[in-house]
Amino acid sequence: MIKKVIQIVKDIEADDSVELSWFDIQKPNLSAITNLGVDFILKVKFTHLHVKDVLFCEDGYKIEVKRAKDEVYILEFNGHVSFAKAAYEIGNRHQPICIEDYKIIVLNDISIADIILSLQNDLHVRVIKSKRYFQPNGKLHHSH
Repeated sequence: MIKKVIQIVKDIEADDSVELSWFDIQKPNLSAITNLGVDFILKVKFTHLHVKDVLFCEDGYKIEVKRAKDEVYILEFNGHVSFAKAAYEIGNRHQPICIEDYKIIVLNDISIADIILSLQNDLHVRVIKSKRYFQPNGKLHHSH
C-alpha cells in the first residue's frame, strides 16, 4: 500500500528514512521508496524538502529525509576561454551548476550529455565522473 504524506514536520523521531538526490529534494511532487521498502507519495505547494524534514503520512508513519550522493561531472579547466565557453553552454541549458576557480560541477543529466562528450575530447579540460553531494551556486533550479 502506498502511503500519502500529509505534512512536513521537524524535530520528531521518524519510523523510517529516505535518501533523496539534490534534484528529488527540489521536486514538489515525488514518489519514492524508503530505506525499509515503504512506497510513499508527496505533493507539496511552493516548497521543497530539506535534510532532516520528517514526512508525516496520513496513517501516522514518519519518514526522515536524508541526502543521497549525486552522480556529477567535475570539469577542471586549464584556460579561461574553455572555462567561460563551457559555463555559458551549460547555463543555456538551464542546469544547476557549481562554479569554482577553473572548475565546474554539474549533475549527470541527459540534457548536457553532448556538452560533456565534447569536453571529454578537449585537451584543455579534465572531466571526472564522481558521486558526491551536489550544492549549486546561486538560486534554486528553476523552469520557464
